[in-house]
Amino acid sequence: MDKHVYNRLRDIIRDRVGIDISYYSTSFIARRIEFRMNICNIRDYTDYLRLLEYTDEIKEFVANLSINVTEFFRDPDVFDRFKELLKGYSNARIWSVGCASGEEPYTIAIIAKDNGVRCSILASDISKNAIEYAKKGLYQSKSVRNVPKDILARYFTLTGDGYAVRSDVKDMVTFEVRDVTRCINTGPFDFIFCRNMLIYMNDVSKSTIINNICNAMKPNSYLILGKSEYIHNCSMLSCIDTKTKIYIKKI
Repeated sequence: MDKHVYNRLRDIIRDRVGIDISYYSTSFIARRIEFRMNICNIRDYTDYLRLLEYTDEIKEFVANLSINVTEFFRDPDVFDRFKELLKGYSNARIWSVGCASGEEPYTIAIIAKDNGVRCSILASDISKNAIEYAKKGLYQSKSVRNVPKDILARYFTLTGDGYAVRSDVKDMVTFEVRDVTRCINTGPFDFIFCRNMLIYMNDVSKSTIINNICNAMKPNSYLILGKSEYIHNCSMLSCIDTKTKIYIKKI
């Protein structure tokens, strides 16, 4: 994908749906466009750009900007550490950034409920399709494979198509379509989960996202990243657990 194709793609996405893909790394965008071109059986970039400009294919492309590799209790040691930190709270406000199909915020809600902590959870993603899917709270068996059996029995209902999250857990989570690269007026939060999203962003975008997140955090609140992610040169954050990539806001 040459620079002309990228610039034209960026302009089409911005003009039609108001999303700036320049926040993402070019390699990530290239993989997404090639994935959609294969599905559409299109080999020429110009033909695919025309499809984006004049059809609903743009909705599918934007939906694929959401990172959807997720499941309940993904990286159990991270949630074990979160549970330890949560013990200091009777009430907590939590934000799940890039929540995709909803497994992460529902996992957070289950842990809070199971430990007697009242909390409100904001779950956001750039993809409207992902958010609509998450709101339903219906999942296949593969999504709950890491859920302990006792938790599965207490907080899920077995259905003909898989497992449904119980309504009292769903009520703890508010889902929104939101772009974290833009200035946000929300919070303050006690915990923010932003896992496995920064690795797809360019360096400038990472800085913007971290700054926006820090502005939404309370003093002494926690930011939880993906295990392969890290933060450099941010005076407001200090890492308290290098294995699970948990940071605390110092000021």
